[in-house]
Amino acid sequence: MNTFPQKFKISTSSTAKLKYLKSKTGLTPNILCRYAFALALSDEKGLGNASVSDLDGQEFNAPTLFGENLDIYEALLRQFVSSNELAWDPVRHVASLVEVGLHKMGHIRSLKDVARLTSRT
Repeated sequence: MNTFPQKFKISTSSTAKLKYLKSKTGLTPNILCRYAFALALSDEKGLGNASVSDLDGQEFNAPTLFGENLDIYEALLRQFVSSNELAWDPVRHVASLVEVGLHKMGHIRSLKDVARLTSRT
């Protein structure tokens, strides 16, 4: 069985977006990445271009990035990889999903905007 890594890196572009969003919301990058990851998975139409040009940005330990729900995030990623018939490359897949999700969060200007993400139908 393919193992789940203990460290993840994101792109420099995602790192810059996270710094901006942290300044606007006060949320830490790991929490923002969780939102971005989930947001990307929630819209399958937008995953066709889910790729990342570099992995030279911020590095996260898996428990920090995914918190107490690490097992759930791993299962979601495995389902995504299986459903899309992708080769197992969890670091690149997570970075790509975060990139897509952060793009979808481009309108975020406050913590209130983040809260509205959870009430979308």
